[in-house]
Amino acid sequence: MEDTRDHPQDSAQFVGSAVVTGASYGPRTTILRLQTFAGEYIDHTVGDIPDPAGAAGFRSNNLRPISVKIQHAGERCNVIALTSDGPRRSNVTLGTALALHQFGVHTVVDGGLQIGVPCSTHKYAKERPPLY
Repeated sequence: MEDTRDHPQDSAQFVGSAVVTGASYGPRTTILRLQTFAGEYIDHTVGDIPDPAGAAGFRSNNLRPISVKIQHAGERCNVIALTSDGPRRSNVTLGTALALHQFGVHTVVDGGLQIGVPCSTHKYAKERPPLY
């Protein structure tokens, strides 16, 4: 049995979290190649392209980005960077996040909660006693 499968999926449908394993860039959009926890590969389109000037701002401020998180198709993005005073989290634009990925910074995408597992409407929620 093969552990990884390819599933084309557009950005409006992606839920869960995944690591970015590659990207291709168009004139106004970027297609991110994601690998989910289950090993599936998904192509996820976001509505921006890399902004090298935004990424360069980290270098000019003596910050070393080590991790990028893109949330909800790029509505919110943040970076964890090392500084001489310890790690620092910064909010960035999607373009800056994409440029940092392009420069080799580990990048993950968080598309929200998994479909089909809402806590409040689970069919056994009322039947099972609470766990302590």
